[in-house]
Amino acid sequence: MSALLGRRAVVVGAGLGGLSVAGALADSFERIEILERDRLTAIIGSRSGTPQDRHPHALLAGGLRALDEIFPGFADDLARAGAVSVRVAQDIQFERPDFGVAPKRDFGISLLCASRPLIEFVLRHRAETTANIALRPQCRVTEIVPAKTNDAVQGVRIDAGSGSSEIIAADLVVDASGRGALTLALLDALDWQRPEVTEVGVDISYASAMVEIPPGAPSDWKLAVTFPDPPHLAWSAVLLPIEGNRWMVLVANRGVIARLETRESFLEACRSLITPTIYDALRPAEPPGGIRHYGFPASLWRHFEQLPGLPRGLLPVADALCRFNPVYGQGMSVAAKQARLLQDVSGRVLAEADPLAALQAGFMEEVASVLETPWNMSTGPDLAFPSTRGSRPEKFEEAQQFEAALFRAIVVDPVVHRALTEVGQLLQPNSLLQTPDIMRRIGAVSAGKRA
Repeated sequence: MSALLGRRAVVVGAGLGGLSVAGALADSFERIEILERDRLTAIIGSRSGTPQDRHPHALLAGGLRALDEIFPGFADDLARAGAVSVRVAQDIQFERPDFGVAPKRDFGISLLCASRPLIEFVLRHRAETTANIALRPQCRVTEIVPAKTNDAVQGVRIDAGSGSSEIIAADLVVDASGRGALTLALLDALDWQRPEVTEVGVDISYASAMVEIPPGAPSDWKLAVTFPDPPHLAWSAVLLPIEGNRWMVLVANRGVIARLETRESFLEACRSLITPTIYDALRPAEPPGGIRHYGFPASLWRHFEQLPGLPRGLLPVADALCRFNPVYGQGMSVAAKQARLLQDVSGRVLAEADPLAALQAGFMEEVASVLETPWNMSTGPDLAFPSTRGSRPEKFEEAQQFEAALFRAIVVDPVVHRALTEVGQLLQPNSLLQTPDIMRRIGAVSAGKRA
């Protein structure tokens, strides 16, 4: 290592956000310590701190690319571990009420589908085998400790057991603990301003099941996504392949729904979708071993990027910044892209007078560019339901009309289809869909002309 930003960085949380950030900062600090409250085992399995890991997860192409740049060869490692490659949009049954099924076109883009425990296991192995990264499981952080000047952090306080505590000093504390509670508690303790919050209340309830892929399963697709039909029908679903020749299936609705405890009730929920695709695929499968339930009240964006500053040496990331409606499958990929941004910024600030402060400022100046596209892509459809809580943006009706025209256009125009695919896979910003050529093509389809 040559120039460094500091001696020690502490990352709170060994989820995907914390692990990817540790890898992103490995060349910038003498030592990285990841502190995780859960017990971690040498076998692949769920952990208590992430109850949602029993539900479907996928690494979008943009998130997979980010992780592969942070940990070169990660995608190959994940594929060797059993993750299933899915070509976008060739292998995807993409269903919407306004046009039916999207064309199956191969754009040379692939994503990897696997259970979240497998994804974290492979990523954790890469982090642990990085020479200057240390992972400490069963280590609960109780507080981010301020320095005596009250404008910087000293480190973190951990529960050392038997009622005692210990302070771990750090030049940088990264809060990847999930809810941002540690960061907010520190700001409160210092009487610093809290960030404003944008909230979109979705009140999603969903159930997930895992089944072996039955003989005779559809051969023309690997992954199925069925959208709701707002405001009339709120049911939606996703079926994706994971390691071990299995499908993981999620069905979601809005508001309080009856718990789907049996195979029959689960299938009946699938029967409520706009098409019978997922219902027909699941009928021949053996009954699931267990049906898991989860509720998600609201998407939240805490606008730390709008604050005048943060205590020196503090950086909230991943869900501490922004929590997305999980039915869109964006969270892991957005966390990975934040880590990749942090890696880029860390390489640019070494010549600054205070490179650590420049790292914080640079990351916060640019992180909105990582969040805006997935936020708009998910909250727009959510706000189409009258029951969704939250302010509609200006010209919301125009945005809804544009989205409808966009999806009509992808059916007949492969160029528009590719553009939407790249945006949806977080490979390109949402602004790509507003470029003159794409707008012209959408307008031509709406006018009944050829692009």
